[in-house]
Amino acid sequence: MRGVIRLFDGLFRVFGRLIFTPILLGWMIGAVLFGAMIGFIIGGVVAMTAFGPPLGHSAWEWVIIAPPVFIGGVFGFQYWRKTSGADAFFGLTGDSHGSARFASRKELKKLQGDDGLLIGRNPHTGRLLRYDGPAHLITLAPTRAGKGVGTVIPNLLAAERSVLVIDPKGENARIAGEARRRFGTVHVLDPFEVSGMPSAAYNPLDRLTPDSLDLGEDAASLTEALVMDPPGQVSEAHWNEEAKAILGGLIMFCVCHEDRDRRCLATVREYLTLPPEKLRALLELMQDSDAAGGLIARAANRFLGKADREAASVLSNAQRHTHFLDSPRIAKVTSRSDFHFSDLRHRITSVFLVLPPNRMDAYSRWLRLLVSQALQDIARDAEVSGSGQSGPVERLKAPALFLLDEFAALGRLEAVERAMGLMAGYGLQLWPILQDMSQIRDLYGERAGTFIANAGVQQVFGVNDFETAKWLSQMIGQETTGFQTDSYKPGDNPSFSNNLTGRDLLTPDEIMQMPPDLQLLRVQGQPSALAQKLRYYADPEFKGLFVPQNQ
Repeated sequence: MRGVIRLFDGLFRVFGRLIFTPILLGWMIGAVLFGAMIGFIIGGVVAMTAFGPPLGHSAWEWVIIAPPVFIGGVFGFQYWRKTSGADAFFGLTGDSHGSARFASRKELKKLQGDDGLLIGRNPHTGRLLRYDGPAHLITLAPTRAGKGVGTVIPNLLAAERSVLVIDPKGENARIAGEARRRFGTVHVLDPFEVSGMPSAAYNPLDRLTPDSLDLGEDAASLTEALVMDPPGQVSEAHWNEEAKAILGGLIMFCVCHEDRDRRCLATVREYLTLPPEKLRALLELMQDSDAAGGLIARAANRFLGKADREAASVLSNAQRHTHFLDSPRIAKVTSRSDFHFSDLRHRITSVFLVLPPNRMDAYSRWLRLLVSQALQDIARDAEVSGSGQSGPVERLKAPALFLLDEFAALGRLEAVERAMGLMAGYGLQLWPILQDMSQIRDLYGERAGTFIANAGVQQVFGVNDFETAKWLSQMIGQETTGFQTDSYKPGDNPSFSNNLTGRDLLTPDEIMQMPPDLQLLRVQGQPSALAQKLRYYADPEFKGLFVPQNQ
């Protein structure tokens, strides 16, 4: 029944437009002519007063008459607009209730550059859309919506810049690894050997040196990555902070007092699992150490000064957060360093961090550790290069790209939050990829806005949860639209009134019903755009660049 009503309503509107359009145009012509006639009369009276009758015997009279005629016509046109409701009828309603709109063809063409990160395809021209600005990017799309085929892999195939990518299944390395070798060195860190490629290794303790003034800070950054603070669990804060303190002390002791081949996280884990009497002996050795500016001794004093029950709880917490280091696979890929993350700033380098989804819960700290170290190494390298301490060092013009797929698996990581807000000028561009807004809000709470505010591009597709759709609808904004109301009273002629109102440019249900081949793009400083998604395996621009996979 509703369908029939909508059909008749649509037909009524079509025929109404056909009927009322000539009426409105005739009304406009009449109003303009009437206004011009009033102007002619006024101008004629003034001309005859100045030159005397009869009217029209001098050209100067028409100079006097013409302005009132023109002004009268303009007033007649404005009167017609005000009284007829033509603005609403023809869709010329202004933006009194909202100015949101979709990007025009001309605005979309501005994104069709030859350089920059791939963000979609222009539905009008079929050309690739790129973002070449310095700001970070963010993608929201649920599982199996095409994040890999439309966002991650196209940029791995085409971006001639350094890249660090989280590769949950090893697919990115298999598909785009050879393409990345065209640009530069490729390192695949794959402790569980799911990519089919030999795994590289990275030892986070390699860059720590006993005589460094930053040793305490470097050790603290490692503990921040190792100890995951559950969001909203305030009761865990004390135990986590104390676990970080003893871990930091043990890391500094390992760096300052162990042989080079034993300076690794496996040794730190060995310390934590010593029998009680041997652990106490180790802590007493730490108390006697004057290395690291006395920070090692302070960490030992802090731990030994606790009551037995509190000390046991702190130790248990530190052991829990480092349990993943017992894995021989993790120990192997953290035993040495085949590269340095600072390489990403100086020559095109690609780093794939491969960790299967079924191992994420147990080994996500390894990912946190590497991402945190990469951010810190790049920041430290930028500071040293900027100060001129290392002399003139060549660096890449294009920033290093961090494609952080399964971003929520990293947990709350302060280093990433700082990087989103402060490190765009350090030769670094982050691209977190999440499933929905609830993931980032659960991790960062009110500070989740940092990620949105600092994203020059927001890419969204495949939305199927109402919270994300509602947030996106509000972010896009409202447009001003007109509507007509009809009133019928027995015995009276029908009356019509035109009104203006604000309407969401896209309502939540419209966002959730978008076709699977379309995506929403919000580029900083431009209207929202509807663009086509990329498909690396079907798009001609990527033909011959990737290694086909058996489906």
